[in-house]
Amino acid sequence: MSMFFKPIPFLFIVILFTACGNKEEKKSQQTPVKVGILTIQRSNLPEELTYSGTIEPDNTAQIGFAVSGVINNVAVEEGQVVKQGQLLASIDATEYNNALAIASAGLEQAEDMYNRLNELYNKGSLPARDYIDVKTKLAQAKANKSINVKHISDSRLYSPISGIITEKKIEKGSTAAPGIPAFTIIKTDIVYAKISVPESEVGALKHGTEAGVFIRTLNDSITGKITIINPQADAISRTYSVKIQLNNNDGKLLPGMIADVSINTGRSINTITIPATAVVRDADNITYVFIANEQRKAVRKRITAGMLTGKNDIVVLEGLKDGEQVITAGQSTLKDGSVLSF
Repeated sequence: MSMFFKPIPFLFIVILFTACGNKEEKKSQQTPVKVGILTIQRSNLPEELTYSGTIEPDNTAQIGFAVSGVINNVAVEEGQVVKQGQLLASIDATEYNNALAIASAGLEQAEDMYNRLNELYNKGSLPARDYIDVKTKLAQAKANKSINVKHISDSRLYSPISGIITEKKIEKGSTAAPGIPAFTIIKTDIVYAKISVPESEVGALKHGTEAGVFIRTLNDSITGKITIINPQADAISRTYSVKIQLNNNDGKLLPGMIADVSINTGRSINTITIPATAVVRDADNITYVFIANEQRKAVRKRITAGMLTGKNDIVVLEGLKDGEQVITAGQSTLKDGSVLSF
Protein backbone atom coordinates (compact mmCIF):
# COMPACT_ATOMS: atom_id res chain seq x y z
CA MET A 1 0.00 0.00 0.00
CA SER A 2 2.74 2.45 0.92
CA MET A 3 4.81 1.64 -2.20
CA PHE A 4 1.88 2.55 -4.49
CA PHE A 5 1.85 6.20 -3.29
CA LYS A 6 5.63 6.96 -3.44
CA PRO A 7 5.80 8.24 -7.10
CA ILE A 8 3.01 10.82 -6.58
CA PRO A 9 4.95 13.42 -4.54
CA PHE A 10 7.84 13.25 -6.97
CA LEU A 11 5.56 13.88 -9.97
CA PHE A 12 3.90 16.78 -8.15
CA ILE A 13 7.26 18.45 -7.44
CA VAL A 14 8.33 18.19 -11.09
CA ILE A 15 5.11 19.80 -12.28
CA LEU A 16 5.37 22.56 -9.65
CA PHE A 17 8.94 23.52 -10.62
CA THR A 18 8.07 23.52 -14.28
CA ALA A 19 5.13 25.90 -13.72
CA CYS A 20 7.24 28.30 -11.59
CA GLY A 21 10.00 28.33 -14.17
CA ASN A 22 7.56 29.29 -16.89
CA LYS A 23 6.21 32.15 -14.74
CA GLU A 24 9.71 33.51 -14.02
CA GLU A 25 10.68 33.23 -17.68
CA LYS A 26 7.61 35.20 -18.72
CA LYS A 27 8.26 37.74 -15.97
CA SER A 28 11.87 38.32 -17.10
CA GLN A 29 10.86 38.95 -20.69
CA GLN A 30 10.26 42.75 -20.57
CA THR A 31 8.82 44.66 -23.49
CA PRO A 32 11.62 46.82 -24.97
CA VAL A 33 11.04 50.57 -24.83
CA LYS A 34 11.52 52.44 -28.09
CA VAL A 35 13.96 55.32 -27.56
CA GLY A 36 16.10 57.77 -29.48
CA ILE A 37 19.81 57.98 -28.72
CA LEU A 38 22.72 60.34 -29.31
CA THR A 39 26.37 59.34 -29.18
CA ILE A 40 28.28 61.93 -27.17
CA GLN A 41 31.04 63.84 -28.95
CA ARG A 42 32.89 66.87 -27.61
CA SER A 43 32.69 70.12 -29.56
CA ASN A 44 34.10 73.64 -29.35
CA LEU A 45 31.72 76.35 -28.13
CA PRO A 46 32.21 80.05 -27.45
CA GLU A 47 32.96 80.53 -23.74
CA GLU A 48 30.11 82.37 -22.05
CA LEU A 49 30.31 83.16 -18.34
CA THR A 50 27.12 83.77 -16.39
CA TYR A 51 26.62 85.51 -13.06
CA SER A 52 23.88 86.82 -10.83
CA GLY A 53 24.20 90.42 -9.70
CA THR A 54 22.31 93.51 -8.59
CA ILE A 55 21.66 96.96 -10.02
CA GLU A 56 23.51 99.83 -8.33
CA PRO A 57 23.17 103.61 -8.84
CA ASP A 58 25.85 105.66 -10.54
CA ASN A 59 26.23 107.89 -7.50
CA THR A 60 24.77 108.26 -4.02
CA ALA A 61 24.92 111.65 -2.30
CA GLN A 62 24.05 112.45 1.31
CA ILE A 63 23.53 116.21 1.59
CA GLY A 64 22.74 118.58 4.44
CA PHE A 65 22.85 122.22 5.47
CA ALA A 66 26.17 123.97 6.03
CA VAL A 67 24.62 126.22 8.69
CA SER A 68 22.32 125.66 11.63
CA GLY A 69 18.78 126.91 11.99
CA VAL A 70 15.10 126.05 12.15
CA ILE A 71 13.74 124.49 8.95
CA ASN A 72 10.86 126.53 7.54
CA ASN A 73 10.30 124.72 4.22
CA VAL A 74 10.73 121.18 2.85
CA ALA A 75 10.05 121.16 -0.89
CA VAL A 76 10.46 117.45 -1.79
CA GLU A 77 9.38 113.99 -0.64
CA GLU A 78 10.93 110.52 -0.69
CA GLY A 79 10.77 108.86 -4.10
CA GLN A 80 10.58 112.19 -5.93
CA VAL A 81 12.75 112.77 -9.01
CA VAL A 82 14.75 115.99 -8.71
CA LYS A 83 16.93 117.97 -11.09
CA GLN A 84 20.35 119.40 -10.41
CA GLY A 85 19.97 122.84 -8.79
CA GLN A 86 16.39 122.21 -7.59
CA LEU A 87 15.44 123.65 -4.16
CA LEU A 88 15.07 120.90 -1.56
CA ALA A 89 14.58 122.78 1.71
CA SER A 90 15.37 126.03 3.51
CA ILE A 91 15.91 127.32 7.05
CA ASP A 92 14.82 130.57 8.70
CA ALA A 93 17.53 133.09 7.72
CA THR A 94 16.34 136.04 9.86
CA GLU A 95 19.39 135.87 12.10
CA TYR A 96 21.74 135.70 9.13
CA ASN A 97 19.99 138.63 7.39
CA ASN A 98 20.43 140.76 10.52
CA ALA A 99 24.07 139.75 10.76
CA LEU A 100 24.55 140.73 7.13
CA ALA A 101 23.02 144.17 7.78
CA ILE A 102 25.45 144.72 10.66
CA ALA A 103 28.37 143.50 8.54
CA SER A 104 27.37 145.81 5.67
CA ALA A 105 27.25 148.83 8.01
CA GLY A 106 30.63 147.89 9.42
CA LEU A 107 32.07 147.65 5.93
CA GLU A 108 30.76 151.10 4.98
CA GLN A 109 32.36 152.56 8.09
CA ALA A 110 35.66 150.82 7.39
CA GLU A 111 35.67 151.98 3.77
CA ASP A 112 34.97 155.61 4.80
CA MET A 113 37.76 155.52 7.36
CA TYR A 114 40.15 154.00 4.85
CA ASN A 115 39.35 156.62 2.16
CA ARG A 116 39.99 159.53 4.57
CA LEU A 117 43.18 158.12 6.07
CA ASN A 118 44.51 156.97 2.69
CA GLU A 119 44.70 160.61 1.55
CA LEU A 120 46.65 161.53 4.65
CA TYR A 121 48.98 158.60 4.14
CA ASN A 122 49.64 159.61 0.50
CA LYS A 123 50.51 163.16 1.71
CA GLY A 124 52.89 161.75 4.30
CA SER A 125 50.77 162.94 7.21
CA LEU A 126 49.85 159.43 8.54
CA PRO A 127 52.28 156.96 10.10
CA ALA A 128 52.63 153.64 8.27
CA ARG A 129 51.50 151.75 11.36
CA ASP A 130 48.14 153.55 11.41
CA TYR A 131 47.72 153.06 7.68
CA ILE A 132 48.29 149.27 7.97
CA ASP A 133 45.81 149.17 10.86
CA VAL A 134 43.03 150.79 8.82
CA LYS A 135 43.74 148.52 5.82
CA THR A 136 43.43 145.49 8.08
CA LYS A 137 40.09 146.66 9.48
CA LEU A 138 38.79 147.18 5.94
CA ALA A 139 39.81 143.65 4.91
CA GLN A 140 38.16 142.21 8.03
CA ALA A 141 34.94 144.09 7.32
CA LYS A 142 34.86 142.76 3.74
CA ALA A 143 35.46 139.19 4.93
CA ASN A 144 32.78 139.53 7.60
CA LYS A 145 30.20 140.63 5.03
CA SER A 146 31.22 137.82 2.65
CA ILE A 147 30.77 135.23 5.42
CA ASN A 148 27.27 136.47 6.22
CA VAL A 149 26.31 136.50 2.53
CA LYS A 150 27.37 132.85 2.34
CA HIS A 151 25.37 132.01 5.49
CA ILE A 152 22.24 133.36 3.82
CA SER A 153 23.02 131.37 0.66
CA ASP A 154 23.60 128.22 2.74
CA SER A 155 20.19 128.60 4.35
CA ARG A 156 18.70 127.28 1.11
CA LEU A 157 19.60 123.67 0.20
CA TYR A 158 19.77 122.75 -3.51
CA SER A 159 20.26 119.36 -5.15
CA PRO A 160 23.86 118.89 -6.35
CA ILE A 161 22.84 116.16 -8.85
CA SER A 162 19.82 114.93 -10.80
CA GLY A 163 18.36 111.80 -9.26
CA ILE A 164 15.80 110.32 -6.88
CA ILE A 165 15.25 111.21 -3.23
CA THR A 166 15.61 107.93 -1.32
CA GLU A 167 15.69 109.36 2.20
CA LYS A 168 14.21 112.50 3.76
CA LYS A 169 15.55 112.96 7.29
CA ILE A 170 14.13 116.39 8.15
CA GLU A 171 10.72 117.96 8.68
CA LYS A 172 9.44 121.51 8.83
CA GLY A 173 10.07 122.96 12.29
CA SER A 174 13.01 120.69 13.10
CA THR A 175 16.51 122.06 13.66
CA ALA A 176 19.21 121.63 11.06
CA ALA A 177 22.86 121.31 12.00
CA PRO A 178 26.03 121.44 9.89
CA GLY A 179 27.26 118.03 8.78
CA ILE A 180 23.99 116.20 9.57
CA PRO A 181 22.48 114.63 6.39
CA ALA A 182 19.07 115.95 5.43
CA PHE A 183 18.50 113.95 2.23
CA THR A 184 19.96 110.99 0.36
CA ILE A 185 19.87 111.26 -3.44
CA ILE A 186 20.81 108.56 -5.94
CA LYS A 187 21.84 109.30 -9.50
CA THR A 188 20.21 106.75 -11.84
CA ASP A 189 20.51 108.04 -15.40
CA ILE A 190 23.44 105.61 -15.54
CA VAL A 191 23.42 102.45 -13.40
CA TYR A 192 25.69 99.44 -12.94
CA ALA A 193 25.09 95.71 -12.79
CA LYS A 194 27.51 94.57 -10.07
CA ILE A 195 28.71 90.96 -10.10
CA SER A 196 31.24 88.92 -8.10
CA VAL A 197 33.73 86.99 -10.26
CA PRO A 198 35.93 84.13 -8.94
CA GLU A 199 39.69 84.29 -9.35
CA SER A 200 39.65 81.50 -11.95
CA GLU A 201 37.48 83.59 -14.31
CA VAL A 202 38.41 87.23 -13.71
CA GLY A 203 41.41 86.96 -16.06
CA ALA A 204 39.05 86.34 -18.99
CA LEU A 205 37.26 89.68 -18.49
CA LYS A 206 38.46 92.93 -20.07
CA HIS A 207 37.40 96.57 -19.85
CA GLY A 208 34.99 97.43 -22.63
CA THR A 209 33.76 93.84 -23.15
CA GLU A 210 30.04 93.73 -23.92
CA ALA A 211 27.73 91.95 -21.51
CA GLY A 212 24.09 90.93 -21.76
CA VAL A 213 22.03 91.83 -18.69
CA PHE A 214 18.61 90.28 -18.12
CA ILE A 215 16.38 92.00 -15.54
CA ARG A 216 13.96 89.45 -14.14
CA THR A 217 11.52 91.99 -12.70
CA LEU A 218 11.15 93.77 -16.03
CA ASN A 219 11.54 90.62 -18.16
CA ASP A 220 13.87 92.67 -20.33
CA SER A 221 17.43 92.34 -21.64
CA ILE A 222 19.91 95.21 -21.91
CA THR A 223 23.40 95.36 -23.36
CA GLY A 224 26.15 97.08 -21.38
CA LYS A 225 29.92 97.19 -21.15
CA ILE A 226 32.37 96.27 -18.42
CA THR A 227 33.73 99.55 -17.06
CA ILE A 228 35.09 98.61 -13.62
CA ILE A 229 37.15 95.57 -12.57
CA ASN A 230 38.20 95.98 -8.95
CA PRO A 231 41.80 94.73 -8.66
CA GLN A 232 41.38 93.92 -4.96
CA ALA A 233 39.74 90.59 -4.13
CA ASP A 234 37.25 90.30 -1.28
CA ALA A 235 39.14 89.07 1.78
CA ILE A 236 36.52 86.41 2.63
CA SER A 237 35.02 85.18 -0.65
CA ARG A 238 38.18 85.76 -2.74
CA THR A 239 36.04 87.12 -5.56
CA TYR A 240 36.50 90.29 -7.59
CA SER A 241 33.88 93.00 -7.97
CA VAL A 242 33.04 93.77 -11.62
CA LYS A 243 30.57 96.43 -12.82
CA ILE A 244 28.75 96.65 -16.14
CA GLN A 245 27.58 100.14 -17.08
CA LEU A 246 24.00 100.49 -18.35
CA ASN A 247 22.17 103.50 -19.75
CA ASN A 248 18.98 104.22 -17.82
CA ASN A 249 17.58 107.39 -19.34
CA ASP A 250 14.03 106.07 -19.05
CA GLY A 251 14.51 105.32 -15.34
CA LYS A 252 13.22 101.74 -15.52
CA LEU A 253 16.24 100.21 -13.80
CA LEU A 254 16.06 100.68 -10.05
CA PRO A 255 18.83 99.98 -7.52
CA GLY A 256 18.48 96.56 -5.91
CA MET A 257 16.91 94.80 -8.91
CA ILE A 258 18.27 91.30 -9.60
CA ALA A 259 20.27 90.98 -12.83
CA ASP A 260 21.41 87.86 -14.72
CA VAL A 261 24.64 88.72 -16.53
CA SER A 262 26.17 86.77 -19.42
CA ILE A 263 29.58 87.63 -20.88
CA ASN A 264 31.13 86.17 -24.03
CA THR A 265 34.88 86.07 -23.36
CA GLY A 266 35.85 85.58 -27.02
CA ARG A 267 37.49 82.23 -26.21
CA SER A 268 36.38 78.69 -27.10
CA ILE A 269 35.89 75.75 -24.76
CA ASN A 270 35.87 72.03 -25.58
CA THR A 271 32.77 70.61 -23.94
CA ILE A 272 29.90 68.11 -24.06
CA THR A 273 26.44 69.27 -25.08
CA ILE A 274 23.19 67.31 -25.17
CA PRO A 275 19.61 68.27 -26.12
CA ALA A 276 17.77 69.94 -23.29
CA THR A 277 14.93 67.46 -23.82
CA ALA A 278 17.23 64.62 -22.69
CA VAL A 279 17.63 66.07 -19.20
CA VAL A 280 15.30 64.90 -16.43
CA ARG A 281 14.86 66.54 -13.02
CA ASP A 282 13.35 64.54 -10.15
CA ALA A 283 11.34 65.64 -7.13
CA ASP A 284 14.55 66.26 -5.16
CA ASN A 285 15.74 68.68 -7.86
CA ILE A 286 18.47 66.26 -8.96
CA THR A 287 19.38 66.49 -12.66
CA TYR A 288 20.09 63.29 -14.55
CA VAL A 289 19.92 61.52 -17.93
CA PHE A 290 19.50 57.94 -19.11
CA ILE A 291 22.21 56.29 -21.18
CA ALA A 292 22.07 53.00 -23.12
CA ASN A 293 24.70 50.45 -22.08
CA GLU A 294 26.16 47.63 -24.20
CA GLN A 295 23.34 45.28 -23.15
CA ARG A 296 20.79 47.79 -24.48
CA LYS A 297 19.53 48.58 -21.03
CA ALA A 298 18.86 52.01 -19.53
CA VAL A 299 21.25 53.34 -16.90
CA ARG A 300 20.43 56.48 -14.94
CA LYS A 301 23.35 58.89 -14.58
CA ARG A 302 23.42 62.06 -12.52
CA ILE A 303 24.88 65.11 -14.28
CA THR A 304 25.84 68.71 -13.53
CA ALA A 305 24.22 70.93 -16.13
CA GLY A 306 25.67 74.25 -17.27
CA MET A 307 24.36 76.98 -19.53
CA LEU A 308 21.75 76.63 -22.26
CA THR A 309 23.14 77.23 -25.76
CA GLY A 310 21.40 79.00 -28.62
CA LYS A 311 20.50 75.63 -30.14
CA ASN A 312 18.54 74.62 -27.03
CA ASP A 313 21.33 72.29 -25.95
CA ILE A 314 22.59 71.93 -22.40
CA VAL A 315 26.31 72.10 -21.59
CA VAL A 316 27.19 69.17 -19.33
CA LEU A 317 29.87 70.06 -16.82
CA GLU A 318 30.10 66.67 -15.07
CA GLY A 319 28.66 63.17 -15.35
CA LEU A 320 29.14 62.16 -19.02
CA LYS A 321 32.06 61.21 -21.26
CA ASP A 322 32.79 60.78 -24.94
CA GLY A 323 31.24 57.76 -26.67
CA GLU A 324 28.36 57.24 -24.25
CA GLN A 325 24.89 56.93 -25.79
CA VAL A 326 22.44 59.38 -24.25
CA ILE A 327 18.73 58.66 -24.59
CA THR A 328 17.10 61.75 -26.09
CA ALA A 329 13.54 60.50 -26.65
CA GLY A 330 11.26 58.07 -24.84
CA GLN A 331 12.97 58.46 -21.47
CA SER A 332 9.83 59.52 -19.61
CA THR A 333 8.82 55.87 -18.98
CA LEU A 334 12.31 54.52 -18.29
CA LYS A 335 13.87 53.29 -15.09
CA ASP A 336 17.20 51.69 -14.29
CA GLY A 337 17.50 48.39 -16.19
CA SER A 338 14.71 49.00 -18.69
CA VAL A 339 15.25 47.07 -21.93
CA LEU A 340 15.69 49.38 -24.89
CA SER A 341 14.89 49.31 -28.55
CA PHE A 342 16.50 51.72 -31.02
